[in-house]
Amino acid sequence: MHRILKWQTPCLLAAAGILSAVVLVGAAEAPQEQDLAETASQFSVRTAADLINYGADLDTAVEIAPNVYQARGTGNTQMVTTPEGNVIIDTGTSRHSERHRELLSAVSDGPIRYVVVTHAHNDHAGGVPTWTDAGTQVVAHARYPEAQRYLNELMPYQTNRNLILFFGQRPAPQGNVAERAAQAQTRVEPDILVNDLFEFELGGTRFEVIATPGAEGDDAVSVWLPDTRILFVGDTLGPIFPMWPNLYTLRGEKMRFAAEYIETLDRIIALEPEILVPSHFEPIEGAAEVRAGLQRIRDAVAYVHDAVVDGMNAGRNVHELMRDIQLPAHLELTEAHGKVSWVVRSIWEGYAGWFYLASTTELYPVPVSDMYSELAELSGGPDVLARRAAEHVRAGRPVEALHLVEVALAADADHRAALEARLGALEQLLERAAGVNFYEVRWLTHRIALTRQQLE
Repeated sequence: MHRILKWQTPCLLAAAGILSAVVLVGAAEAPQEQDLAETASQFSVRTAADLINYGADLDTAVEIAPNVYQARGTGNTQMVTTPEGNVIIDTGTSRHSERHRELLSAVSDGPIRYVVVTHAHNDHAGGVPTWTDAGTQVVAHARYPEAQRYLNELMPYQTNRNLILFFGQRPAPQGNVAERAAQAQTRVEPDILVNDLFEFELGGTRFEVIATPGAEGDDAVSVWLPDTRILFVGDTLGPIFPMWPNLYTLRGEKMRFAAEYIETLDRIIALEPEILVPSHFEPIEGAAEVRAGLQRIRDAVAYVHDAVVDGMNAGRNVHELMRDIQLPAHLELTEAHGKVSWVVRSIWEGYAGWFYLASTTELYPVPVSDMYSELAELSGGPDVLARRAAEHVRAGRPVEALHLVEVALAADADHRAALEARLGALEQLLERAAGVNFYEVRWLTHRIALTRQQLE
């Protein structure tokens, strides 16, 4: 069951509780951008609605393998049945959990002995209360409580970012977001915390809960069934297989470390799985296909990691490395979820932090943008800057144009020529993005819509 679509929408609910928060905030407070659907329709990007509605047409659970079933939704719920009770692996969102339990209970209504949560994002943990009966033990990574804490505390911050990047909506008033986001949080208190490996047997089936940190946070676990060679990977490999991992996320989460992820991939490869079951969309079957994809991801991440380290040690700056480091042809992967250039920067900053020793001003709380209005005045005013920005647009240099536009708009926020240059630059970047990276397309589309509205 291999996916053939160019892009499948990523882990939509990556910040804990984000779906519920967005649903609660609602379109009335964060109106849909009118241009979004029209602008995005030219790209091969599935909409957020595709993921939200995934599995809605199914009225039965899907059998993945004997005694292994899946209820599908924004986040899937997996159930392994045994004569002594059942094991649930991820629980989907709180919004879908009741329906998932109904579908899976129709297969087996045995007691729920264990619920394994692969990581703290709410599209995986939101339904835990629905699945925990008397005697149910919840299993999660030892770092899960900390991941849940910081995601919940940053919910108001992340909600508006997700409104933009996942739903194409305008930010809502921050106070309102904070109040409603707090209502949407699902809190889980695991009974069993896994540092590296937790093994158990139930009804003759062996289970191994394995720490697999990296691409979706440092609190990730996978569940391995050694007898049937099935590996439940949560979001460890992302929503497409194989894909360039989301080691840096635009929505804003803690650093995810490439070296740690390489170790995770080595561990998964050594298991020699025959079926991978992610918690979004369909499983991937076939030992040869699974191994080839895993090895490609592993080698690609190692290549970029080593190139960044070599570049740092050679005295090259981060922007040079973002520009120059690219995957060789034999390691190319879709960048639909993450981008190589973004990961280059996150590897650098993960190792060396944010002080580049490029300017003393990096050390102080006065950003260069605070000086833009003065720079605009000294350069002759926004008219001069807008004209030069337009020249950059015509020459196919949209990022250079945007730098000048930002200075011009600091002097006159409604300067028409500067806004027109910004629109042209953003449209060029959107065209170059070619619909590949979901986050990049969403952000550019959002900025284009705001610019058009300002011009109107």
